[in-house]
Amino acid sequence: MRKKPLLLHYYITNRCNSRCTFCSIWQDRPKFDVSIEDVTKNLEDAWRAGCTFVDFTGGEPLLHEKLPEFLDIAKRTGFITSVTTNCILFPDRAAELDGKIDLLHFSLDADNSELHDSMHGVKSYEQVIKSVDVAKKYHLTPDLLFSYSNENIDHFSGVAKFAQRNRIITILDPLFSLAGPDAISSATHEKAKNFAKLRGVYLNHAHLFLRSQGGNHTREPLCKAVETTVVILPDNKLALPCYHHRSVADPINKNLYELLKQSHREEALKKQGAYSFCEFCHINCYFDPSYTILKKKFFWLSMKSKFKYAFDKYIYFSNPLPITILITLLRRKFTLKTEKTIFTRFNTKFIKPGGE
Repeated sequence: MRKKPLLLHYYITNRCNSRCTFCSIWQDRPKFDVSIEDVTKNLEDAWRAGCTFVDFTGGEPLLHEKLPEFLDIAKRTGFITSVTTNCILFPDRAAELDGKIDLLHFSLDADNSELHDSMHGVKSYEQVIKSVDVAKKYHLTPDLLFSYSNENIDHFSGVAKFAQRNRIITILDPLFSLAGPDAISSATHEKAKNFAKLRGVYLNHAHLFLRSQGGNHTREPLCKAVETTVVILPDNKLALPCYHHRSVADPINKNLYELLKQSHREEALKKQGAYSFCEFCHINCYFDPSYTILKKKFFWLSMKSKFKYAFDKYIYFSNPLPITILITLLRRKFTLKTEKTIFTRFNTKFIKPGGE
């Protein structure tokens, strides 16, 4: 592998109990759930490959009965864990998740049940509100994830006030278009930027800068999805170059580490951001890790935004400091740096120039 990935997007199921208007995974057929045997081996291989974060996603991840066990395995391996949920099942399953999720997100897309529930296709607003109190009982500090569009941005202020009363963060996450340029108006983005000035409101300004440039362009690609992110599907396949535009889905067969070094990924690395479907792309979950290696304005905008998130969450709101996250990041950085030093010294000492 040329570069070590940062993030493992693990789709543990494509089942979902919501019918969101902005997502189609609930329509996928056939339905799959990952097995604990595959998860155990894949987490081991992903950690060995360099991943530090694992996002257990779906579908609705709480529909998988083994999610708490997956989180246990991930924590023992060393991962920083994240889960996003619609909260329909959270009050009933919270006790199983006690202290196992480092970054927990509750989807809340309006300050009233009528609009939120219409966007999600099911009644879930009241469950989100209830879940905020439930989470506190089980050593979990959720963020509220507000996926904004032209239609719901004017219903954000009530969400922000609710979060502030509960001393939790609200994430402003702009919805993305799978094909073509950003469909959100500049006026809507301006409203989001003004909301982001409030304490406890996080918006990654690099997302907006990317969209102001027209998204990714194949002539000068910005996307580093293949380099920074590993995507595993519910049927235990490696998706390339990403989940949303996968053109390859290789069976893993308990061999993820080796698969990441093989030709399909090598080809995807060369073409990342340059496929025809990459033109105008602005999918947040792939650009967020990409910013970490883009030595341009994107990196600094993203870091400044994340600093505000950390300050508001752990200093202003006085939530418990994420000691385990800090230890993992420091340990990971030291380990990877040591591996690089050993590899360099080995090459210098034993391998002659020209590979002779």
